[in-house]
Amino acid sequence: MEIRNKMIKALALVKEALDLSIPLLGSVQRQEIVTLWEDFLREFLGHIRSKSRQSGQNLFACLSFKRIWTR
Repeated sequence: MEIRNKMIKALALVKEALDLSIPLLGSVQRQEIVTLWEDFLREFLGHIRSKSRQSGQNLFACLSFKRIWTR
């Protein structure tokens, strides 16, 4: 399925970024790294919210954060 393949590729890139970020949290670059992640998450979550509003299909309402966090 095309969606799954895109998600697998995106997750691999996010994991690479995370692996690069974690060691820098103990350095003088900490705030820069935190800001990059905040900007990334704001953009990603904002895009979901925007698309949900445009389409009338609320993805957030379909997701169970309980199932996500307890796996």
